[in-house]
Amino acid sequence: MANGPDVDVFLRTRRMTLRRLRPSDVFDLQHLGRDARVARALLDAPVDDIASAAALVETSARVHRERPGLGVWRADDARGFLGFFSLMAEFNPAETEIGTRLLPRAWGRGYALEGGEALCRHAFDTLGLPRLVGLCDPANRSVPPLLARLGFQPDGTTCQFGRPALRMRLRREDWRGVRRRGQSAAGSTDV
Repeated sequence: MANGPDVDVFLRTRRMTLRRLRPSDVFDLQHLGRDARVARALLDAPVDDIASAAALVETSARVHRERPGLGVWRADDARGFLGFFSLMAEFNPAETEIGTRLLPRAWGRGYALEGGEALCRHAFDTLGLPRLVGLCDPANRSVPPLLARLGFQPDGTTCQFGRPALRMRLRREDWRGVRRRGQSAAGSTDV
C-alpha cells in the first residue's frame, strides 16, 4: 500500500489507502495529468507539469491547515498509485465539493465508488457537513451514475472554470451509503 509513516494516512478502504499529498508525489500527479483519457474528462486544467503538481501539493497542505478534514489525498492500492480523491471548499466556503481523478487502470473497477463512499462517510459522520456537491462535464457518462449510487441528486447546471458543469448534491440527511445499481435515492428500485 502507501509508503511512509501512518501519520499521513487519512483513510483506509477495503482496497485503498488515502494519504496526504507529499512533495515526492509530483511525478505521479504529473503522470496522471498527462494521460489524455483523464484530461478529456476534466472541467479544469490537468495537473500535467511539475509546477502545477507542486501547486496542488501546496494547496492541499494549506487546506489541511485551514480546514482540517478537507483536502486532497493520494490513493494507492496494492499495485501503487491510482490517483487522488478530494473534499474541497475553495469556490464557496459553505459548499464542499467531492472529487476524484484516477488512472485508467482503476476505471470500471469500483475504486471511485469505494473512495467516494469513504469520503461521504467522513464528510457527514466525522465532519458533520450539511451537504456535498459533485460537478462534472455534462458529456461525462460515468460520473452521474456513480454519484447517484452514492445518493447524489441532480441539481441543475453551473459554470466551473469557464465551462458548463452538471451539478449534483447530497444532503447529510439523505446519506444512506452506496445504493445498488438502479436504486433511487428514495430506496425504491427503478423499473
